[in-house]
Parts: sequence; C-alpha cells; structure tokens
Amino acid sequence: MRILSTGMEWVGRNPGGLNQYFADYIAAMTGIGHIVNGFIMADGEEINKPSNIHDVMAYLGKGGTTGRMQAFRRSVKMSLLGMRPEVFNPHFALYAMLIDRRMLPPSVPIVTHFHGPWADESLIEGHGSTSDTIRVWMKKRIETTTYQRSDAFIVLSEYFRDILTREYGIDQEFVHVIPGAVDTSRFVPAFNRDDVRQSLGIAPDDTLLFTARRLVRRMGIDRFISAFRIVQEHHPKARLCIAGDGYLREELAQQIKSLGLEHAVKLLGRVSADDFVKWYQAADLTVVPTIQLEGFGLVTVESLACGTPVIGTPVGGTKEILQPFDERMLFPDATSDGMAHHVNRILSGMLELPSREQCRNYAVHHYTWGRVSAKVTDVFEETVRRRKEAERYAKDWVF
Repeated sequence: MRILSTGMEWVGRNPGGLNQYFADYIAAMTGIGHIVNGFIMADGEEINKPSNIHDVMAYLGKGGTTGRMQAFRRSVKMSLLGMRPEVFNPHFALYAMLIDRRMLPPSVPIVTHFHGPWADESLIEGHGSTSDTIRVWMKKRIETTTYQRSDAFIVLSEYFRDILTREYGIDQEFVHVIPGAVDTSRFVPAFNRDDVRQSLGIAPDDTLLFTARRLVRRMGIDRFISAFRIVQEHHPKARLCIAGDGYLREELAQQIKSLGLEHAVKLLGRVSADDFVKWYQAADLTVVPTIQLEGFGLVTVESLACGTPVIGTPVGGTKEILQPFDERMLFPDATSDGMAHHVNRILSGMLELPSREQCRNYAVHHYTWGRVSAKVTDVFEETVRRRKEAERYAKDWVF
C-alpha cells in the first residue's frame, strides 16, 4: 500500500515513546513492502534517518511556529503531487490538523494512531496558570477536531482505547487495539553480563535497578526515589540508575541529595542508543513507576527483550503487558511505600520473578514488529474498503 504518515520529531534527536514507535513503525511497514512517506518536524540539521522520512525543516527553512506549520503543510502538499496515498496515517494531532481533508483524494481514509491525550498530559504537568489553562483548551480543541474527521484509530492499549472513547466521544467500533513492539534484534540479552556491567562501572556485588523515563511528574520518578530510600535501609548494595531528561532533573537531584542517596542513585541524563541497551542488559531489575497516562510502556518490552525482569505500577499499558505474564511483576499500587515493600520482598528472595530467559521469550512471542505491521495492514485494508463502499453508496443517492 501507499501510505502517507506524519509523526512528531526524530528519535535520534528527541528520544521518547512516540518518536521511537514512529521510527520503528515506518521501518517495519517499509520492510513488508509498503511504500511509506513519513514526515516529521525536526530542526533542519542533518540527522541519520531513512530516505523516506522527511524533515520538513531541512528544505523549507526555519522560522517561528507559524513558519513551521506552513512548512509542514507545504511539504506534504508537494509529496501528494508525486504519490497518491491509499491511506493517511497521522501520529500526532497538531501536525495531522495541518493536512486538510480536502488535500486528500475522497477515497483516502484517515487512520489515526492515538498515542495519548495531548491536552491531558499538559494539564497534569502544568501549574494551573491562566496561560496553562488556555494551552490545554487549545490542545483539546485541536485533538477533537482532528479525531472527528478520522475514519479509524489504532491505539497501543485498552487503556488508551477507553480514554479515546470516553474523552473524545469516539465509537469503540472504530478503535483497534494493537500493542506496540520492540526491535528484538537490537534489544537482546548480553553475551556476557559481567563484561557489560564492568563497562558501565557496576560493582559485581551491586544490585542494579534501572529506569528510563522522561523526567516529568506523571512518570513517578520522585515517588520511586522516596521508595528507594527505604529499600536502601534493607539492601545497602542496591543501586538505582535513571536514564532520561526533563524539567524535573534539578528537583530530583536535590531530592537525592536531601535523602542522602548520592552514593546509590545516579541521574544518567540522555544515554546513547548503544549504552541504552547495555543498561537494560546490566540491570537486575527495570522499574516503571508511572502514576498516570501510561499508554503502553515501550521501556517494559525493551527490558524484557534484553532478558531483564520489570516491575511496574498497575497503570495503563504497563498492567496490560505484565499482568498476563506474571502478576508478581506489578507493584500493589503507585505509592512510595507500596513500591518499597514490593522491591524489598523481591531483593530478600521472598518474591520470585520470571527468569531472564522467560522474560526474553515473552517479548519475542508477543511484541514483535512482524505482528504489529501485519495487524496494522489489516486495519488499513479494511478501512480503505469501508471508505470506498461509503463513497459508492453516497454516489448512488445523488440524483
């Protein structure tokens, strides 16, 4: 199929769940024979990306918000002159809104990937100021307008399906749950974990807990640092390494200092793609302490693919991934005390988690891009068929 797809930013420059999904998704769909034109909004600098991913700023210049929006719209218009898509597949509401329905042939359906409630995320992270309130209102209007014209939706969890139907009034009939995936050829168990741990400076007798999150409030990192203070009292050899960046970094650094955990907790900042895999491989446990709006949790399946057990809060997509595998991998709740008690039981040997081999097998059998690309293709083909039938039906009623 010929697919026009719009993302957000490029993962090599701005790591994050949506950007990582979009990059892997485009590669997977191209890999099974689809012709995909993907558009992102980067910074115009040279980036390492496939030739069918277009940074609209690279050849249409830089500018303010209005200029960037115009650049995005013009670049997609030019693409439509050279390729007539069979499906328009947006992944981010703001840029999807720039592609007017009239720009597309009538037979082309819009199948939207819903990666989360953009406005609600801003509401959670905001401070309740007048400007925050206005921004949230504008984002919600953009989302609502964009979703109302979509023919079908793909979400990565039942949790996000429910948000889409409840908050945006979308009929559940048109929402397809297709969980995300992991590149199982890249995220693999270490050939020699001891060597990997040594390369990262992890002592042989340390117990390493690892998490990779944006440092924002809803990710629950501050709560887990508080929990880790309790863990340290019982397990002084436990270590916590946190990959990622965000506006909470200085606050978290101060929290670590005030709790006297500088020797045991390290903020890694952004890590390279290669080192990212190494941290998963080296870890004894990966922690996902999200408190709100966890639509899927790519870090969960990345860790499992590397053979490292995951413990996460029973929130959204994390619960949907871990509960069918082993309920012991779920914290009882998202409180600091609940998380601390659960980790202490695991490190004390009172609670046994699946083996590294079992973790790897679970990821390989349930979360591969081959499965995802096949299911997405089915949704596209069915939606194209429906759109064409509706168009023919409408013509039959024209006198």
